[in-house]
Amino acid sequence: MTHAHALPDPGDLDGWLTWAAQQLEPLDLTVDLLHRVAENGQRKRDGTSPLAPAQTPGQDQWSEAVISFREQTGWDKDETGGLSKTWHPSRGFYVVVRAGDDSTGLFGTCPTPKTGLRTVLRDLIDEVPRTVPLFEVTGAGRHIPSSTEPPALWLFMFSFRDGVVYSELSRPAERVEDKITKYHQRIPLPPLPYTYADTSVIITPDDDLDAGPDIDVQPI
Repeated sequence: MTHAHALPDPGDLDGWLTWAAQQLEPLDLTVDLLHRVAENGQRKRDGTSPLAPAQTPGQDQWSEAVISFREQTGWDKDETGGLSKTWHPSRGFYVVVRAGDDSTGLFGTCPTPKTGLRTVLRDLIDEVPRTVPLFEVTGAGRHIPSSTEPPALWLFMFSFRDGVVYSELSRPAERVEDKITKYHQRIPLPPLPYTYADTSVIITPDDDLDAGPDIDVQPI
């Protein structure tokens, strides 16, 4: 796994961008791609009808973010086991999209999905090796998990606060109940300034339904 021996200065956005790009490159991802995912989800939320049920804005935002990630990467979707996964072509890791809490995208924090981990993610994190996984280098210079290691779980989390979309791609290592307490690696992305679309949807800080359920289905 790629480790950052020196974290960037959060006040140096160019340096932060360069650092994040270097961390994402072995995973075949870019800052621009992930920024678009987070922004597309937020714009979908903005467009939700004010007459919709209370859980609709968060559900729509999460669903659009998953769709956007899959469309842009072209990676395989996986809806088995009650969780929406998107698999890298190597099958060495997969990405789960979730809305994050207010510490998402900041250095020196330990963010958790806004709605908690729920059963499926709790079980997956419990299966994560406690030690740093071994990696093999392919002929193309890519780092993939050793064949003896289980596929890696990466969380892409996003959070809208004070006119800015914060996001990160991070690999959880340990949890206590419904909160992540340790990461193998975190890649906070530079904050993305965001302007609301023309909408009457009100986003409230108490909305705790900003992520897909363990069984990712639309309510009837």
